[in-house]
Amino acid sequence: MPRPKSYDRQKAVESACKAFWAHGYQALGVRELEELTGLNQFAIRSEFGGKEGLYLEALKFYCDAAISEAMAPMKRGGLDEIIVFLNNLVADNSVTSSPWGCLVVNTGIENARVQSPRLDDIGTFYWGTLEDHFRQALSNALVLGEIDEATEVDTMASGLVTAVMGIHAKNRSLASHKGGCNLAKLLTGHLQSMRTS
Repeated sequence: MPRPKSYDRQKAVESACKAFWAHGYQALGVRELEELTGLNQFAIRSEFGGKEGLYLEALKFYCDAAISEAMAPMKRGGLDEIIVFLNNLVADNSVTSSPWGCLVVNTGIENARVQSPRLDDIGTFYWGTLEDHFRQALSNALVLGEIDEATEVDTMASGLVTAVMGIHAKNRSLASHKGGCNLAKLLTGHLQSMRTS
């Protein structure tokens, strides 16, 4: 009969998410992960398949929260919802604002060295999802007459994703959730100037 788990899986994944977000994947050894998550080496290996498996779970947790909480309003919204999303990247108490930047941006940078296809797949999914949300909100704005019908929605959606990466990178480099505020202001100002109504 297996022994009962001495940890709460969800809390362990949340703790791992914070640890990887703050310190990065490569910088954390298994012993430090044990201290920061409350998991032991056996649980990391048997429950999650090792350090990368735990990282994947943490990354999925992060992505799910960002998609369901921060991105979701853009699906039914328009220009205002994009502006709120961008402002929240540099706002106090926002799920998408952190002095650690963005876990997905950080993962992409680290994965240039790690070369994990599984980590790459999650990044591709996340950024594609964000682009889809921007595209939908811009399309909604077109239908509502908020922006000119000549607006290149696909180009704008793709460009906004790249800009979001830049805001997060600036937050991380300055260790401040407001690090990218000038870029956020530039973007929101441009979006406001696009209004036709």
